[in-house]
Amino acid sequence: MTADTPVAHGYTVRDLDALARAVVNNNRTWWPAGDRDDLYASAWHGIVEHLCTTDEPPSRRDLLEAGRRALAEDVKATMRHHGARRDTSNNGARYAMYWDWAGRAAPSPERGIIERIALAQILAALTPRQREAFAALAATGDYLDAARLLDIEDQTFRSLIGRARTAFRGLWHEGEQPSRHWGCDRRAGAVRGTVGKGESAVSNLRRRQRAARSAATDRNAS
Repeated sequence: MTADTPVAHGYTVRDLDALARAVVNNNRTWWPAGDRDDLYASAWHGIVEHLCTTDEPPSRRDLLEAGRRALAEDVKATMRHHGARRDTSNNGARYAMYWDWAGRAAPSPERGIIERIALAQILAALTPRQREAFAALAATGDYLDAARLLDIEDQTFRSLIGRARTAFRGLWHEGEQPSRHWGCDRRAGAVRGTVGKGESAVSNLRRRQRAARSAATDRNAS
């Protein structure tokens, strides 16, 4: 195959090459960091696919638009795969996070070191009671056992650990808007010594609700 080899509808390989290059050059501001060979391949694929599937001879503008659409979909898919969101709330943070790591010549321990230093500084800034709450939960792995270790009521411990977490997030995001809870600590739902091994808080609540409804039915019947 040479540059003058015909492909379809009178277009040659040279024509398709020129069209693919034109698509990439005309749209290079979309993704300045993108690999030019990958962008060219995407545009080429879109152009060839349209050329070989249409019954009517396409115009040059038709082929350029086909290449542009293919390039747009490829760029969006690649950015989405690398953490960029497609809605209006995207601020590029996750995309930058990905490329900050992937773009390095060699892995760096900086992030882990910074997090360890920040952890030590934040724990030192908390109240002694808040540090005790974290330590008790880390040592026992269970809310009830942690409360017993600190010789306080279960609900008191939950309030204490909640305030400690809020203070921790505030210091971790110092100067920024603290994040909300993004996960669920399943240890908070563990209920030991009641009904069933490892019964969740939701199951325990439903069991109590069923018992209350049953008791109400018995009272009405009597």
